[in-house]
Amino acid sequence: MTGRPPRASTKGEGRTEGKRAKTRGSTHSDRDRDKRRSASVVPTDRYERIDDDEILEVADVPAEAGPPRLRMLVLEVAPHLPPAQGAIVAAGHSVVIGAAGREGIDKLRFAVGEVDAMLVGMPGGELLIDAAYALGPRRPVVIAAWTASAIEAARRAAAAGADLATVRPHNLERLAPILLAASRLVEQRRATAQGGHPVERSSTTDIYAGVPPEADHDPEPVGFLAAEPFAQAALRELERARRYGYPLAVAMFMLEVSQPPPAPGLRGILRARAGNALVHALRDIDLATELDQDRFLVVMPHTDRAGGAEVARRIIGAVAAGDPVTAAGRTFPPRVIGAVTAAPPGEVPELPSLVRDATQLLESAQASGASLAVES
Repeated sequence: MTGRPPRASTKGEGRTEGKRAKTRGSTHSDRDRDKRRSASVVPTDRYERIDDDEILEVADVPAEAGPPRLRMLVLEVAPHLPPAQGAIVAAGHSVVIGAAGREGIDKLRFAVGEVDAMLVGMPGGELLIDAAYALGPRRPVVIAAWTASAIEAARRAAAAGADLATVRPHNLERLAPILLAASRLVEQRRATAQGGHPVERSSTTDIYAGVPPEADHDPEPVGFLAAEPFAQAALRELERARRYGYPLAVAMFMLEVSQPPPAPGLRGILRARAGNALVHALRDIDLATELDQDRFLVVMPHTDRAGGAEVARRIIGAVAAGDPVTAAGRTFPPRVIGAVTAAPPGEVPELPSLVRDATQLLESAQASGASLAVES
């Protein structure tokens, strides 16, 4: 009869086997105890080291908090769409909607404002980039994908108005760091929307010198404010102007682009450069926000009509002094036109009325070709 020969017994083997059995039993008992405790400890990832089918060590490794999970839109040509979506999901993010080719643009356009970031295949995705920039501060992060070298892709993405660049073919190793950068940009924009983006400027004289202590003023953040913080700060300034009888002016500016219009995406770059020059030309007392249709709104406390016109001229000049954008053999200098309306001391109307007057003046300036319209 054939078979496995009996193994020779060695001295102490029974005790060794007993110890192993006891060790395995105690190890599994420890695991059960760990499981019972897991409800009262921080979430962990369980790590097990295996050796010859015996668990020799069990350790709990604290789970690290990662960057925010992105909700993404994807536009790509058909061969690159599935790999792009797969890499995004593998990196821990989600694809809300995706489509291929130019025919997919109409399907995706409605969702631009509902996502955190977009992966846009180029060329062909310029219309979606324009749709994103039309949202102003609420725009998603734009990642442009090119069939090119990394350096060339970055250059083309900047010219198209994208925030980040990547290259085809798509895979997890290539997209993961780009998506991490997009997550950080999303965090920054959310922080900006909550409290405004600070911009460094030289200090000026305290604007509240001579105002009674009961004015209860707060130092306002400078730079572009999101719509709600801007409205709250502007209402406080209007109330102070009524209470203490000081003048207040409102200015509106709009991006002006020469005809024929630039290539898709360049308008967003011009808007960004104009906005950057504008906030650096403001005084510490001024409040500013971005509006739709490439417009900017500025509230100027302690400022009469003449003072508001002077500030507006300085802003228009600062924008015009910015670097132009060159593409396809054409040069587009940043340029804005402006309008100023003001309320005399003690007669400050509501903010919507001032904004309406400034809008009408801006339309008049645009129709006449003037760079600045001031209420007479």
